[in-house]
Amino acid sequence: MITIESITAALSEAVRSSEHNYVSESMALTPEDVGKRLYDDPIIAIGSADDPMWEEMKAPQAVGTLFRTPKEWLPQGRCVVSYFAPFSDFVVEGNKQDRVEVGNGWLYARVEGQAFLTEINHFLEQWFESQGVKALSPYASEEFKYVFEAGSCDDIADKSLSFTSNWSERHVAFICGLGTFGLSKGLITRRGVAGRFGSVIVDAPLEVTPRPYTEIYEYCTMCGACMRCPGEAITLAEGKSHTLCSAYVNTMRVKYAPRFGCGKCQVNVPCERGIPKK
Repeated sequence: MITIESITAALSEAVRSSEHNYVSESMALTPEDVGKRLYDDPIIAIGSADDPMWEEMKAPQAVGTLFRTPKEWLPQGRCVVSYFAPFSDFVVEGNKQDRVEVGNGWLYARVEGQAFLTEINHFLEQWFESQGVKALSPYASEEFKYVFEAGSCDDIADKSLSFTSNWSERHVAFICGLGTFGLSKGLITRRGVAGRFGSVIVDAPLEVTPRPYTEIYEYCTMCGACMRCPGEAITLAEGKSHTLCSAYVNTMRVKYAPRFGCGKCQVNVPCERGIPKK
């Protein structure tokens, strides 16, 4: 029998044991970084593929019309398994040292670390299939699409769409019960906001995780700490501007090439490592 505990155990072991979750000599910017871990053990939540909230994600104020529901990805899908992989102390603490300069660990986690999570998504597909369950990771599939600026994606008919995708890991995690959004548009989980998400759709009837919240921003205190954003992309009145954030991160692509990153809205904030107290 597949349970959330057995999935968590398998996923945690994969994260701990993979050499790609550690800074190698070839990727290290300094010798002291070699062997440092990027992600801690993940947490998991499970949502129903029949949850009516999936259709709500197609609204412009949510993900947008490009979004595909679990059953549009996998018609026989029954559940969605979403995970949050918290960044290690090496990644988080290193990015807290300066208001603008990005820590080495954050740069690794944003580039090589994201590639590692794609590997983990494929691991989950294979693990479920070894249990006789069909599984699909939309983000790791060839059909995943992301639109940055309007008109930038040739194979998307609606040229007005921007900063949207056909599968949003944060919104998936929200529906599955992992956490709620914050002012910075990051998702606040019981392990905080500093980390990244992944998911797979499965055709097994797993036990669904109850959502312990009802509001989109329920865990956020709106304290404004993330407004220290060096790109001035976050305000109390408007929340996060994806346009301003993207423009600033693009300057980081030049500065830290071939890597990039920022993440200042996820560190030195009350929600960094947990749900903040009201």
